[in-house]
Amino acid sequence: MDVKDPSRITTGIPGLDRILEGGLLVGGVYLVQGPPGSGKTILGNQLCCHQARIGRRAIYFTLLSESHTGMLGHLERMAFFCGDRVGDEVVYFSAFQVLEAEGLEGLARLVGKTMTDRSPAVVVIDGFMTANESAKVPGDLKQFVRQVQTFSASLACTTVLLSSTGAGASLQPEHTIVDGIIELSDDLNGLRSLRHLQVLKMRGTHQIRGRHTVEINDQGMTVHPRFEVGSPRSLRGSVVGPERRGFGIAELDAMMMGGVPSGSITMLLGASGVGKTLLSMQFLAAGAAAGETGLYFGMYEQPEALLAKCKRIHLGLQEGVDAGKIHLTWQRPIEGVLDVLADRMLTQLRTTGATRLCIDGMHSLVRTVDFPDRMRAVTAALAEELVGLGVTTVYTLETPELVNRDGATIRVPIDDLSAMSHNVVAIRLVERDGRFDRMLAVMKMRDSDYDRSIRELTITDRGIVLASRGRTAGGLVAVRDRRRRQPHKGRTR
Repeated sequence: MDVKDPSRITTGIPGLDRILEGGLLVGGVYLVQGPPGSGKTILGNQLCCHQARIGRRAIYFTLLSESHTGMLGHLERMAFFCGDRVGDEVVYFSAFQVLEAEGLEGLARLVGKTMTDRSPAVVVIDGFMTANESAKVPGDLKQFVRQVQTFSASLACTTVLLSSTGAGASLQPEHTIVDGIIELSDDLNGLRSLRHLQVLKMRGTHQIRGRHTVEINDQGMTVHPRFEVGSPRSLRGSVVGPERRGFGIAELDAMMMGGVPSGSITMLLGASGVGKTLLSMQFLAAGAAAGETGLYFGMYEQPEALLAKCKRIHLGLQEGVDAGKIHLTWQRPIEGVLDVLADRMLTQLRTTGATRLCIDGMHSLVRTVDFPDRMRAVTAALAEELVGLGVTTVYTLETPELVNRDGATIRVPIDDLSAMSHNVVAIRLVERDGRFDRMLAVMKMRDSDYDRSIRELTITDRGIVLASRGRTAGGLVAVRDRRRRQPHKGRTR
C-alpha cells in the first residue's frame, strides 16, 4: 500500500507524481483533456493498473460507442497492463447505453452505485466529451460533475475524467468545479511530433508549472519534468574538487597540472576528424585503468564501431568494457527530446555508479531541445546535476571550420556552453609545410593554473601522442607574433 502521503494517491506514471507534489488528492475529481492521440486513455489505464498492483481497486467507465474489448487488446503489449487483474481489482464498464437511454442522471446513478458497491480507490470516466454532448440544457453537465464530486468525496475515491478537445479549446463551466485540470498535447515541432503535459489547475498542490515532455512507448507513459526545474535526487552541495583526473597522456596531464579537477566539466572543441572522440575515449580508458567507472553517452558512433576504432590504436577501451569499468551507450538523437535524453543519462550514471562521463556530440544533444529559448536554463541545470553527482565530465563539440590557416579566434558554435564548462581544450587542423597537423591547446581551466603552450597531437597505431614542450607549434605562434609586430606603412620606429 502507498503510505507516503495518505491524503494522495500515486499515479504510477513515472515523473507525473513529482509534478503533482506526490500525486492526486484522495476524493478529488480531475479532468484530463487533450486531442486524440495525446495519451489520455493510456494515462487512465496506467493509473488503474497501478492501483491494482499496490492492492487497491479501480473502475474504468467508457462512454464511447465502441466496446472496451478493442482498447484492452491494444493495451496488452504495454508493460504496465495488468490483464491478470482485470475483472477483480480493475473492472471495466461500458456506460454508453446507459448514457444514451437515461442521460446524465442515469449515468450519475450508475457511477454512484458502482462506487458504493465496489469501494474503488480510483474511478476513470473515459469519453467525457460524450457526456457533454448528452446535456439537454446548459448546466446539466455541471450538475453531473457536482454529483460525481459528492460521491468521490464521501467514498474517498479519486475520479479522473478523460475528455477529447481540439486546438484552442475554450473554458467550460465544469472547469471551475473540478479539483484539477491536466492538459495533454501532441504538436509538430518542425517535422517532429512532440507530446507535452501541462497542469493548468491543481487545488491543494504546489505543482511544477509549465510544459513537460511526455514519452509513450511499450512501457507506457512517462512524463519528464522540465529538466531545468532540477532534480531532488542530486547530491546537492558537491563542488569541483582539488583532486585531478588524468587523460593517461603524460604531456597533456602535465599541461593540466595533473589532469582536470575532479567533478569538473571539460569541453573538447574542434572540427570533425581532429580526434575529439578518441581523446574522450582515452579519458575513460585512463579512468578504468585507475579503477574508476566511466560512461560513454554518444550521439554519433555506435559502441561496436567505437570499440573497433579504439582497438586499432590500442587505446585500452575494450579492456575497460570487459572489466565492467566502461559502459557504452548510443542515442539516436533524430527523434529524441532533450529532457528524455538528459533523464536517461542521469539514470545511467546512477545505475552504473560512473564517476567519469563522456558526452560525445553535444551539438546533436542540444539540438533536441524543443524550445530554443530553454537552452541557457537547461545547460545550467545539466552542469549543476553533473557536478552535484560528483561526476567528472568531458564532452565533444564540433566547430564549423575544418582547417585553421590564419590563427583566427576559435568560436564556440553554441551559445551558453562556455559558461557551463570549467575547462576548454581545443584541437585544430593547421596547414603547415604542405601538410595538415593537429594542434592542441588548453584554453581554459577554471581556478587552476595550466600550460598555455600549443602542442602537436598525433594519432598513431600505438595511441595518442602529444609533443613535449620542446616540440611545440612554435612556428605557428611566431608567424602570428610577426604579424602583430609588423609596422604600418609610413610609420617610423
